[in-house]
Amino acid sequence: MVEQLMAFVLTCVVVVLVPGPDFALVLKNAPRGPGSAASTAFGIMVGNTILALLAVLGVTALLGASEVIGNVIRISGAAYLLYLGTRALLEAFGRSHSKPTASAPRFGFRGNSPFLQGMVSNLLNPKVAVFYLSLFPQFNLAPLPPLGQHALMAGIFLLTALAWYFVLVHALRKISTALARPRVNRIITGGSGTVLIGVGGTILSKSLVSA
Repeated sequence: MVEQLMAFVLTCVVVVLVPGPDFALVLKNAPRGPGSAASTAFGIMVGNTILALLAVLGVTALLGASEVIGNVIRISGAAYLLYLGTRALLEAFGRSHSKPTASAPRFGFRGNSPFLQGMVSNLLNPKVAVFYLSLFPQFNLAPLPPLGQHALMAGIFLLTALAWYFVLVHALRKISTALARPRVNRIITGGSGTVLIGVGGTILSKSLVSA
């Protein structure tokens, strides 16, 4: 069990550290103010927690068994990433601005809320769902029962992700002054928007081909 557990922890570290749409979204919102990156990360962790609970309860596996539902989720996620990426590019290059946009509420359920963006992006992120569906069955933590194994693995993944976002947000706070500079803001916002569009476009094209 110890060897299996250590292997799973290392897998979690690799999955969390590999840059993806969630990471790009945190960077996109970072120039809006020191709290915006934290709000985005908090939304991502809320989405992670919801998906972890669904995985432990077996709901994720049931949804994954349906090809139609799976494609709908992937296409919806791709469309949302394309929307966020397009907004980021418009914000970066669509108008001349000397200050990063910081008027949006950090929490809440308005479309420009960093918290909402982080939560929805994570909930519709295929990588997270695939992680729960494909990797959980690969590890055997007996003598724990299956429900206990899944709960433990979900908890380890959440703690790993929480530690990573804590470090990331802390690092971004340290350079918040640099991020607020118009040129740096434009580069980060435009770069992260390009990544979001690239990831969304790739997911969308694969989903449409397999549909």
